[in-house]
Amino acid sequence: MDAKLDLEIGLEKDEPRKAVEQFEQFALEHEVPMGLTFKFQLALDELLTNVVSYAFEEDAAAPVITLALRLTDGKLEALLEDNGRPFNPLRDAPAPDLDLSAEDRRVGGLGIHLTKAFVHGLNYERVDGWNRLYLVQPLGAHQEDQT
Repeated sequence: MDAKLDLEIGLEKDEPRKAVEQFEQFALEHEVPMGLTFKFQLALDELLTNVVSYAFEEDAAAPVITLALRLTDGKLEALLEDNGRPFNPLRDAPAPDLDLSAEDRRVGGLGIHLTKAFVHGLNYERVDGWNRLYLVQPLGAHQEDQT
């Protein structure tokens, strides 16, 4: 199996939700285990929301956000790219203080913390003015979700 889904994401606030819904449909069509689908949806929603909300100045000349998904027999991969301001969520996002209550915890960092917990492989690079975040999830790690 080798299935692909390529999306362009706009800057409107509902764009992450739309992209996540398209991913969900793609995952259902290709019988991706539900547990993996759910975790990947949460990760994509978090990452896309951050890019849409923070990557671009209001008057950005030509903002571009793309999401390329690829499903093979062994893994699910995603490449999230944007030409916004440099930001490595794996390094630059603040670490959440999980010892504090939600009310006392400062805003930020929890989403990427959960993404790191949910997704097997994450890698960031900045190349020629583009943020590139790679996500990789082996399908075999979620065999229990198929029953």
